[in-house]
Amino acid sequence: MPQQIASLADILYPLTPEEFFRDYHGKKPVHIPGAADKLASVMDWPTLSGLLSQSGIWTGKSLQLVLDTKILEPAEYCRPAQDREGRDAMMADLDKVGTWLRRGASLVCNDIDSLTPGLKAAANALEQGLGGKAQANLYCSWRAHQAFGSHFDTHDVYALHVTGEKTWRLYQRHFEDPIAHPFFKSLGQEFHDKHKGPVTMEVTLKPGDVLYLPRGWYHDALASAETSIHIAFGLTSVIGLDLISMLFERAVHDPLFRRTVPSPGSEAVGGDVGPMADHLAALGARIADYVREPAILRQFAAHMRTFHYDRGTLNLPGDALAKRWRRRSASLKVTRGQNGWQLGDDRRAVPIPPGVEGPVSWVVGRESFSESEFAEAHPSLNEKARRQLLTDLGNMKVVEIA
Repeated sequence: MPQQIASLADILYPLTPEEFFRDYHGKKPVHIPGAADKLASVMDWPTLSGLLSQSGIWTGKSLQLVLDTKILEPAEYCRPAQDREGRDAMMADLDKVGTWLRRGASLVCNDIDSLTPGLKAAANALEQGLGGKAQANLYCSWRAHQAFGSHFDTHDVYALHVTGEKTWRLYQRHFEDPIAHPFFKSLGQEFHDKHKGPVTMEVTLKPGDVLYLPRGWYHDALASAETSIHIAFGLTSVIGLDLISMLFERAVHDPLFRRTVPSPGSEAVGGDVGPMADHLAALGARIADYVREPAILRQFAAHMRTFHYDRGTLNLPGDALAKRWRRRSASLKVTRGQNGWQLGDDRRAVPIPPGVEGPVSWVVGRESFSESEFAEAHPSLNEKARRQLLTDLGNMKVVEIA
């Protein structure tokens, strides 16, 4: 059985996380060649076929078909039916899907990061190692048929290649740190073709390879073998606009922000904007005061620590019988100091024995978990080591039995 992904280091290997953050993260793309079986636990043909056979979960939104850059309408491969919630929906007709695939259409499966243990493990590893929310789409393509035209994404992309070969062309980065806002989402293909610039890098991904693309970097891809599958994990991080959203709620309770802004007067008669400008400056200064408030800092830190998806698991019958643990404090975090990894909060920290910083980070990043979930997330630890670590963390008052 393939070894499951347990950490960001597993995904980046042989590049180390330290090298990645120093040279590439948020700066420029990197192609990381890997052993053919490195990502075997993430996806393969039998797993994909099994997922597609669960026809009740696929709609015209979660499953898309793209033929030579044209996205097919759901009516072309779906049928009207009721979903599992009893709502009217366009559900995928697998016979029609198969017909389009034989014509060369690429298959896109959206939001699949919680559908199998291998996908969940990879998504969790990315979130724990990078800080953020990881969402995954699968792309299955055939030789000489291109799914999408040149474009950039509004999130960082980690393309994990699992089957066949695909050639990627990377162009110049046009926007610095675009976000999922209508301004960036509404730019059409004509704009992209005009602004993508020349090809700056061309790579062919093979099984086990990883390609990292910072958001805003133009790219396109074409299968260069008979078949090709890759999983694109989009990583969304906390940004400054999240702080603005948080400060809005703080400002609601401040009379200064509820006060009427002085009128600038009529521009036609040379209205004086001085009072208005002074008021706006006072508002800006008050915002600067907000971000120094300990309560705001604690609130934003808590937001960052919990900015991830909760992909729970239930393994029966073990989970009905095994212990369940809960974290005692949300303020704990794993950091790297001069003498190695350490666990602590803003007041004090204690060293973490070498080799278990990943499992400890996993533990403090969850409100609660079962022993079987812990075992699934960290298969490299044997049962004795897992139980001893949980016992030690319990004695340290880090966790307790739920």
